[in-house]
Amino acid sequence: MRHTQPVTRASATHCLVLATLTLLLTTACASTADPAADGQPTTPPTTSSQSTVGASPDQTTTEESDSMTAVRISVAGQAITGELHDNPTADDLTRQLPLTLTFRDLNRVEKVAELPQPLTTDGVPGGDDPAIHDIGYYAPSRNLVLYYGDVGYWDGIVRIGRLPDEALDLIQQQPDGFTVTIERAP
Repeated sequence: MRHTQPVTRASATHCLVLATLTLLLTTACASTADPAADGQPTTPPTTSSQSTVGASPDQTTTEESDSMTAVRISVAGQAITGELHDNPTADDLTRQLPLTLTFRDLNRVEKVAELPQPLTTDGVPGGDDPAIHDIGYYAPSRNLVLYYGDVGYWDGIVRIGRLPDEALDLIQQQPDGFTVTIERAP
């Protein structure tokens, strides 16, 4: 014969709390299960070295800040230290340094100069939305670009580096036809 105790309000609450905790733990364990174990495709997590801002949904732009190349950019008698990203296009530019280029203003948001040789775009997204301070390459016209305003997403843009904050005003104030020398920083 089985002995049962009468169900009290306190024991009913206790059972409800235990049932709720069991359900929460079961749900938490199920949500952290490995999706690959169920045969579902997995997507690698985005790391801090990847940026998808401005890229089309099927593209990502990599900017490995761990291995940047420092460059000295001389403008109007002032030397600025910029950084080139670790991507194929930036690496190709690094191989062409030192360079002295003549820049002109384009649409009051960027300064552009034609490079003597095109840069590779193998292994980089087909377009991007550069940020203010970015150094870019616009493949269709073979231009090196110093961005000081917002241009939005364009096919053919590759972000290859970054200018320091203090460079923005200096770059923006330069008239058409100003020269810039870019070389590896010592």
